[in-house]
Amino acid sequence: MRALLMVEPGRLEMEEIPVPSVNPGWALVRVVASAAGLFHSQMVKGMLDTKGFPRILGHEIVGEVVEAHSPASPPPGTLVVGDAVVGCGVCEWCVRGDESVCPWMRHLGIDIDGGFSEFALVPEANIFPLPGDIDLREAVMLSSALPCAVHAVRRTGVRSGDRVVVSGAGSIGFAVCQVARAFGATTIVAADVKDNQLAAVSKFVDATLNVAGMDPAEAGKALSALAGASHGVDVAFETAGHIKSVETTIKVLRPSGTTMLMGICDGPTSLTFQNYLGELVRRQLHLVTTFGFTRQDFLIGNRLYVAGRIDLTPLIGPTVGLDEIPQTLDYIREHGTGGKRYVVNVGMPA
Repeated sequence: MRALLMVEPGRLEMEEIPVPSVNPGWALVRVVASAAGLFHSQMVKGMLDTKGFPRILGHEIVGEVVEAHSPASPPPGTLVVGDAVVGCGVCEWCVRGDESVCPWMRHLGIDIDGGFSEFALVPEANIFPLPGDIDLREAVMLSSALPCAVHAVRRTGVRSGDRVVVSGAGSIGFAVCQVARAFGATTIVAADVKDNQLAAVSKFVDATLNVAGMDPAEAGKALSALAGASHGVDVAFETAGHIKSVETTIKVLRPSGTTMLMGICDGPTSLTFQNYLGELVRRQLHLVTTFGFTRQDFLIGNRLYVAGRIDLTPLIGPTVGLDEIPQTLDYIREHGTGGKRYVVNVGMPA
């Protein structure tokens, strides 16, 4: 099979390698589509440990089942989307349904070979059937962006009547805005530094604000006003991956509000407060983090999508082939993604 191998940090090479053998508990999937985005360009730079080289990146996997052995698995030929988070299945976190924080957790496309190849191995417990007539580009967005958003919203406890700010109108921010609405948020304000991304997200929110040039305190005050929350909003999501954005989400909170830190800041970062007592302790703020998602989040996300509660089309960027991934990631590193995920055509019908 053709596979794009990360042979060392900063170097990707296309090679012909054997199709992997199927072990008990795993399914062989013919990959139809994957995705490429900022996270992948960070991975190529060596952001996370791949547990050795060569490694096949690509944690978004949509494809057809070739071989599976559990009677509960979708039969061969079924179109499926893969959950990339592989917990051990037996620890107390996995038993609770928190496999994303399993101490022995591994991740397809990070430290297990992923979807930048013509075939991939996915645990049978991690494949979810898709409607045969689904838009394959939208199916790719079901594999990571949507369950990430569901996981984050569930962890904050967003409920009916909440006022929400989302700082960062990229692909994850798009999904968070819609999932927060589905969970009952009545007022949602999106912040970013790019007018085109704010214009794209505007139909999913009640207001937008370009915070370019604003300091966090100024941005927080303006966002609170747009949300109609003179004392601050209930929940703020940081999805941009910038330390200034993190500070803005803290400034915009009401007393006892919650900030959800989702964005992965590139490079060394530090978070400091001039007045720790006044900024965090006295106001009883909650700082919550998230990484990945669980199978429960996959189920919820898929059901929201099928019910028509989520529009994934704004997340979809250009389509590229396996051969084009290296130059695509170079372009993303230099110019960004425009708030979208590139769709990787591995075996999509012509």
